[in-house]
Amino acid sequence: MSFEIVKLSKEVFSGEQVEIPVFDPRVEGFGPMSEVKAAAIAKYAANDTDYVAINASIDGKQCYLVAKAGTAGSTSFEIPEGEYAKFVSQETDRTALDAFIGQSYGELSQSETVGVGIGGNFNLEDLRESSFTVYIPVQSKQ
Repeated sequence: MSFEIVKLSKEVFSGEQVEIPVFDPRVEGFGPMSEVKAAAIAKYAANDTDYVAINASIDGKQCYLVAKAGTAGSTSFEIPEGEYAKFVSQETDRTALDAFIGQSYGELSQSETVGVGIGGNFNLEDLRESSFTVYIPVQSKQ
């Protein structure tokens, strides 16, 4: 699995959030989380080109925020300026995409060649891209 390190500018996204229920992917797979995400996208993303989704801990709960750039929405989340690992997949099945995200974290945490590790507790699924793209914040390994 390949990825590249890119720099993203600070950006605020606002939209609607749903809580992801606690589950064990080793026992249940990604199905329970994928169902919640697919339903949120269907409900809150008016089209396929203007939206992002953010997996983040918000107020102590694991949430999925379907949002657009700007501050119009019930929940806002700021993506800080910095370096991100960019992973791209041609997959379209939601459960397979969530498995891809999990594999991306595994690849990043085991990568010795780029000198970076996971640097945040969120990720950005950019639904504005032509292919599924996930950005994971990174920091230099000390």
